[in-house]
Amino acid sequence: MRSSILCLLAVVLCVASCGPSSGQIKTAKAAQYTAPARSLLDVALQVAQRTYKIGLIDLEKLTFATEPQWYSREGGRISPNNEGGGDFVNARGGDVQVTLVVKVREVDGGRMLVVVNARTFELVAGSPQPRELATDDPNLPPWVIGRIDALAVEIHGEAKKLFPAS
Repeated sequence: MRSSILCLLAVVLCVASCGPSSGQIKTAKAAQYTAPARSLLDVALQVAQRTYKIGLIDLEKLTFATEPQWYSREGGRISPNNEGGGDFVNARGGDVQVTLVVKVREVDGGRMLVVVNARTFELVAGSPQPRELATDDPNLPPWVIGRIDALAVEIHGEAKKLFPAS
């Protein structure tokens, strides 16, 4: 009996420590930095490339995007197949493609804010065209928001070491 309780406690602690807390997310999304915009963008790029491949970078718009990545409906990455020399993904209905988009923008008094969003497309069974899912779409898997939040918290963790946040 005691070992069952200890096992259950271990599982609860493990699940609870899987992602950032709501307080950490709120702080990361609201943080404003007194830093040069390009320096802050560079920090965000360095953090993002730890987990994602970086796609388009637009230094003039202070924006970058990760390369599109396919995931199963449950959130597991779907890797491309390289048989026959081509790269393709065996995606099925319900699978989603996610591209994270990070933007540094100026707010009041010359302070900078980092905004993380996602462009998400769902593959619909029987349709040749994936449909875009907005962040408020009820069909959006919750783990997509979790990835957005986790990247925002990671960027904030690094940025606050280098730049004063207000």
